[in-house]
Amino acid sequence: MSTATFEHLRNIDFRPARKQLELVLRLPGMRVVTLIGVHLSGCLLVIAAPLATLGTTGLAFSLLARTQGPLDLFLFTGLLGLATLGGYLCVQLQRLQAGVPGGVAVPAAAAPRLFASLTHRVKHFRLRRIHAVLLTDKPELRIVAWPRLPLPLLHRYYVCVGAPLTFFFSPSQFTLALASAADAAAKSQSTVRGRLLQANDDWRLILGALQTSDTLLTRLLNRPLTAIAAVADRLSGPLKTDWRLDQGRWLREHSNESHAADYLASQIVAAEFMNKLYWPMMLKGAERCPAPVVKAFSHLPMLLEKRLSPSLAERWLLRAQGASGADCAVRDLLAELRIDQLTWRGLPRPGVFNKLFKSADILKQLDSWWQQQIEPQWRKRHADFQEDLARFKQLHKRARENKLRGDAALRYIKLCAAFLKPTEALTAYARVGDGNRDDAKVCFAAGLALLRTGGGERGVQALQRAADLEPALTNRTQALIHQHRKSWAEDGRQRQFASKTA
Repeated sequence: MSTATFEHLRNIDFRPARKQLELVLRLPGMRVVTLIGVHLSGCLLVIAAPLATLGTTGLAFSLLARTQGPLDLFLFTGLLGLATLGGYLCVQLQRLQAGVPGGVAVPAAAAPRLFASLTHRVKHFRLRRIHAVLLTDKPELRIVAWPRLPLPLLHRYYVCVGAPLTFFFSPSQFTLALASAADAAAKSQSTVRGRLLQANDDWRLILGALQTSDTLLTRLLNRPLTAIAAVADRLSGPLKTDWRLDQGRWLREHSNESHAADYLASQIVAAEFMNKLYWPMMLKGAERCPAPVVKAFSHLPMLLEKRLSPSLAERWLLRAQGASGADCAVRDLLAELRIDQLTWRGLPRPGVFNKLFKSADILKQLDSWWQQQIEPQWRKRHADFQEDLARFKQLHKRARENKLRGDAALRYIKLCAAFLKPTEALTAYARVGDGNRDDAKVCFAAGLALLRTGGGERGVQALQRAADLEPALTNRTQALIHQHRKSWAEDGRQRQFASKTA
């Protein structure tokens, strides 16, 4: 390509064509047709090696039958070499597995009621055969499809029963939730939209399997399949919905609004409890022990009773319902399901776990599985904590001598929250800020830490000092100071109101 031609192509404005393409994709059915084409191109790319192997092998032996000279023999040898290479790629393709969903397989003898209920749902909703029931560590109740081969829409089906949810759901809630999960799976298996969205998930799992191995096949397929998966994900954006929406819609249509609201409230509180309270508490054990020995699920019922309060659950629900921006999924769910407000009704008594499982031994198996999965992350957290502790001791000694400057002072401010009590941390922040009044970054970090820990006006003074040293920080410091004084005034009004009503 000549330089003039290249410059001409580079100067072309493709934005009008892109806008026209977006308008075309908005037409009914056109996005679906395009998405089908993208998925088919990915499938052809995956099966290219088997197709090429069959083609070159057949051509080679047909040429061998009518060989008339050395040129034909040379062509036969070349085709046979290509077929051998294709066969080698086919072997690598056959060994490529997407694995299985994480969890512990539940035998039918351990949960006969669960399997009986599941069998009834499979017949009623005409689902494909369920390969296994898995007890997982997530707050979920779903029927998921998992690719058997590195091709979309060739699946095994698994029922994922989240162990945390079995302590948040009552038996009646679980029965309804299982029916809604079966209905969602049936729609995914029988509708065009469901199959296209499932193909998106399949590509993600296939790419995950490709990235775990380093072979010639994975090097050839990784980049083009990544591009195909990215295009498919972008095209399918308008078709996607939160998986809880389909289940909540079924509950509203076939039960009532109260059951749908209770289902969503249990899901949200369970997720918030596990992610914001329980797992941080469990992983904090990595600070003391180099290997995971905690029994996260055997102890879950007891810790759930002690740690989860109605006020905390209501706070999580209110925050989820009032979230905006990227965190507005719950608000959109409620609007779609025409539910005004979620209310936490407390933990069920009894929970569904004791109704489903004959004994708690399955939780011990889940403990062992979780310990194996978390061990690399656990050991890294332990090593990082010990490294931070050693570094903090060095910096703390230097801070007492007022010898911390620059990056060392910034690192010390970050570590104080983890290794000092709030009252001790306040003194440490103030000391570092006073010792670095000529450093805008340190003054800003110390002032922000003081505000967050309750330092009040001392934090405001440090932030103002940072703005004086570095004018670019002025807007940010003013916003922080304004936010601090507004929250302080609001807390004062609440305290005054509480004293009057007491």
